[in-house]
Amino acid sequence: MREEMLEREALELIDAHLDDDLLTDQQVEQLTAWLNEHPQHAKQVFHRLHLHAFLRRRLHAQRLLVTSDRTDLSTVPSNDVVRPTDLFLQPPGNAVVHTGKSWSRKVLLACGILLACVMFMVIAAGLWLSNNQSPAIPFEAPYAYEGFDYPATSIPAPAIDAATWPTTGGMQGLSGGDGWAEPWQEDGSKVSVIVDHARELNWDPKDMRKFKPLEHVDVQGNVLQTSGLQMRTAMGVRSLTTRGLDLAAFPPSMIDESGLGSDGTILWLSFLAQSFNSTAENNRYTYFQVGTRDVSGFRLGKIGAAPSGNWTAAGLLTGAQVNVRSSAVPSGEMSFLVARLEFRPGPEEATVWINPGLSSEPKLADATLRLSVPDFRFDAVRINANFSTDIDEIRIGPSFRAVAPIGK
Repeated sequence: MREEMLEREALELIDAHLDDDLLTDQQVEQLTAWLNEHPQHAKQVFHRLHLHAFLRRRLHAQRLLVTSDRTDLSTVPSNDVVRPTDLFLQPPGNAVVHTGKSWSRKVLLACGILLACVMFMVIAAGLWLSNNQSPAIPFEAPYAYEGFDYPATSIPAPAIDAATWPTTGGMQGLSGGDGWAEPWQEDGSKVSVIVDHARELNWDPKDMRKFKPLEHVDVQGNVLQTSGLQMRTAMGVRSLTTRGLDLAAFPPSMIDESGLGSDGTILWLSFLAQSFNSTAENNRYTYFQVGTRDVSGFRLGKIGAAPSGNWTAAGLLTGAQVNVRSSAVPSGEMSFLVARLEFRPGPEEATVWINPGLSSEPKLADATLRLSVPDFRFDAVRINANFSTDIDEIRIGPSFRAVAPIGK
């Protein structure tokens, strides 16, 4: 039997049942199976029950007024049929006793209809909750992601002295994450390393990173999704850690002959960061860079040109930092840095938020920093440091949601 015919027949049986027509054993079994088949069936039964209950109450009241002398319904044969009147309303003063097979059928059908009503109420409650709670926040994958999910680097304890910092190994050759064309490369006189905050010992009293691993929790309690350990740039003479991007992971519309950043496109990037402390003396810096120093690009992090030691953004043009914008947030404070790069004909527009809320895309008017950046393209990321800073959760994507996912 086709599904639409089965549904029509089932609804006709429901109506017949509620109108005191007699149902056979086979009809009872078919109707019970149909009730349990799909939640939508429960909804349809619920509406019919509601209407018939109203009409039956009125009819029952009229019958009570007309006569008080009722026929004994227990004399009606009930071996082969079910009288639905007995299931819903019993006439006052004459109890009906059911036995054997008929009573089993009645209990089965009554339980089926009761289950249908319960199912409908559960569905209705679920719909009410979904309509009265905050909308679900959709997930959007980034084009490139690095969570530094690698084993911790073996470094001399306590590793707080520049003289003991590793000069080889470190991040060299690590190739996890997504959206990358090659492993990490180390090109400085020192190397960046992978650290496990839970295993840290002998913290320097001034090290602001000792309290907990990198994370971001917004004012509403939303937690940034994180995984793995975290990267730490070199202490002392610089580390230079770079990795090329897989351009095939990006839409063709974002790429021109010079790399990522074709005019009319927008890219978002983000990362967690915290420095040893916020001191800016002795040209201490650690920054995340896209583009090149010799031609043009964009830097975000702890920049030597900012005497405050706070998180700063700057453009690059032929070897110089331009349009430097410094925030009021110290680099020794754990921070979530998000940048929106809008590529235009001529200079690009860079917008930076520090520790934004995660529930929705932040407004441009609420940005921490805004600056014009010389026209640039890029195909790799570079983390350049002359001061020990921890970095984690690097993301590059098409939207704020792609670079700021909420953890479960």
